[in-house]
Amino acid sequence: MTIKKIGIVGLGAIGAVYGKMLQEVEGLEVQIIVDEHRKTRYEKEKFYINDEETSFHYIHPDTQSEAFDLVLLAVKYGQLQEAISLIRPFVGEKTVILSLLNGITSEEEIAQSYGEEKILYSICNGIDSTREGNRIYYSTPGIITFGERVNIELTDRVKEVKECLERANIPVDVPEDMERALWNKFMINVGMNQASAVTRAPYAYFQKDGQARELAKSAMKEVIQLAQAKEIDLTEQDMDYFFANVLSKVGGKGKTSMLQDIEAGRETEVALFAEKVIDYGQKLGIETPINQAFYRIIKTVEEMQG
Repeated sequence: MTIKKIGIVGLGAIGAVYGKMLQEVEGLEVQIIVDEHRKTRYEKEKFYINDEETSFHYIHPDTQSEAFDLVLLAVKYGQLQEAISLIRPFVGEKTVILSLLNGITSEEEIAQSYGEEKILYSICNGIDSTREGNRIYYSTPGIITFGERVNIELTDRVKEVKECLERANIPVDVPEDMERALWNKFMINVGMNQASAVTRAPYAYFQKDGQARELAKSAMKEVIQLAQAKEIDLTEQDMDYFFANVLSKVGGKGKTSMLQDIEAGRETEVALFAEKVIDYGQKLGIETPINQAFYRIIKTVEEMQG
């Protein structure tokens, strides 16, 4: 099967960038799956990506349509269940679903509705896009890391998705151990998203040695302890690699998604980060004081914003 029809749920800082890149590929039909309210609103307003006007094609779940070959979920965790319902008419026998959500649990929740055979595990690293209303800015599309749970030999569907994304010039990586890759991204999110949220600091402050970076590292080290207790090979070398080789390549003025949520007065994904770390810590008998502090601070900020 060659991927020809792609559905995307979520036109935030990530979904809009990848949607634009994919729809520019000849032979690909890309549609944004939306509810009626969003369809009406999006059709009235224009999107600008790096100040270039960008149009998307929208489709409502009630519209009769063939199944998509590939579905990308690019929503916040609080919208996941809604997204799972929205895509139902478009999921067929051979549909592949990629979840670009943060955290380590979204694939399990999607599989409960559509089965493990529809899921490829995936994460998005390094994209520095920010959204201000209907304007989205980015300097690097980052990299989509995806695959089966184990990828010693690539399956046909992994090869097909890889070829599709590469045609759109979206960098990809298929690691042998996808579970380790998921925990690596979880570590990064727990540190970077939450440290930036409580300090209001853009990437530049984490790209150099200093208090902001040390704060992020302290939260990351708690995740490393949890991963090692679960016999996942995550170490401080992975943390150091991120700062030296990944974060150093993004625009210093960029901001994490959680900081963008704080500044916009939106609910954050703290339940996906600090709360999960605290829960794992309680189950594994590991203390997580940094994430407990992050949780209390961020929940307090949310309450103050109403």
